[in-house]
Amino acid sequence: MLHLHAAAYFGWMLLYAWQTRLVALGRAARHREWGLAGIALSALMVPLGLAISIAAVRGRMARGDAHPFDSTLFNIVDIATFAILMTASIAAVTRHPDWHRRFTFGAALCLVGPALSRWLIVLPSAVPWTDLLPNLGADLFLIALLLHDRRTLGRVHPATWWVAALLVPIHVATPFLISSEGWRAIAPGIMALAV
Repeated sequence: MLHLHAAAYFGWMLLYAWQTRLVALGRAARHREWGLAGIALSALMVPLGLAISIAAVRGRMARGDAHPFDSTLFNIVDIATFAILMTASIAAVTRHPDWHRRFTFGAALCLVGPALSRWLIVLPSAVPWTDLLPNLGADLFLIALLLHDRRTLGRVHPATWWVAALLVPIHVATPFLISSEGWRAIAPGIMALAV
């Protein structure tokens, strides 16, 4: 299951890069055809992400971790924001392609943070800062989008503001919440619902 999860998430990023290339080449019809594969893959990624999160909790419990649910909040937040942004992207695809592009870009950022966190595992833990860095590193790509909007539109597109308003506060707050008593109290129930 772990390899399937990795293949799906990495495959989504490759497909996203390919889709972007198709649009840049003016091949919108081909982009739409591949978009159906993107929708199917996005739909597969949500249950796969939840399954891996549940398996990780079970592994931490088996090892006797005193707080096996702490890092699960990252998984739930990333999966939920990815699902929200992809749903908005799909809803906007035909009538609002500019919103569609920015929502899909935001969904991609939901995957970049967790990928960057794999690189920081070798660093000594300095909670919450080592947990904060990967997602904020991903959020730096929003600066590129803001600059792109200013250069091409003369203003920041509203969808860019929506993506930033969703991702940045969540990414700042989550590392401070993972070891909170509130999260530790509700996490077992939330994960029980997912099983």
